[in-house]
Amino acid sequence: MLRYGQGVILAGLGIVFWAAALAWVRAIPMALTDPAWNILNFAGAVSVAWTCVLLIRRVAGLAPDQLMAGMGLVGAVAMTLDGAVLNWAPRMYGPDDTVTRLAAGWLLWGYGLSLAIALAMARAGRRRPSAATPSGDGVTPP
Repeated sequence: MLRYGQGVILAGLGIVFWAAALAWVRAIPMALTDPAWNILNFAGAVSVAWTCVLLIRRVAGLAPDQLMAGMGLVGAVAMTLDGAVLNWAPRMYGPDDTVTRLAAGWLLWGYGLSLAIALAMARAGRRRPSAATPSGDGVTPP
C-alpha cells in the first residue's frame, strides 16, 4: 500500500515524465520520422525506462512490494495525459498526423518497457532480501 506522500510524489513524477517525453518529441520529431533515428530512439528508450524506474523507486522510497503500485500510478497519470492530449490536442505532439502517430507508438513502447522493468525489479527484490533492514525489504521504515 502506498502512503499519501508517496502518491503525491508519484503523481508529480508522472506529470514530469510525460512533459519530458512531450518535450523530446517536440524538440526532435526526426527521432521518430527518420527510420535510422527511429530505431535508435526505440532502443534508447530501454535505458531511459530503466533509469526512470530507478528514479521512481528512489525518489518515492518504494519497497519492492510497492514498486508495481507506484509504477502503475506514474503510468496512469502519464497515460491519462497522453490520451487526453492525443484526443483533444494532437498537434502538441507534432505538426502532422505522422509524427503524432509515431509519438503515440513510442510512448506506448516506453510505458510497456517501464512496467516490465519494474516487474522484474520487484520480483528480484522479493527474492533477494536485504540485510539493511529487519524486514528485509531494503527500505528503512518511516
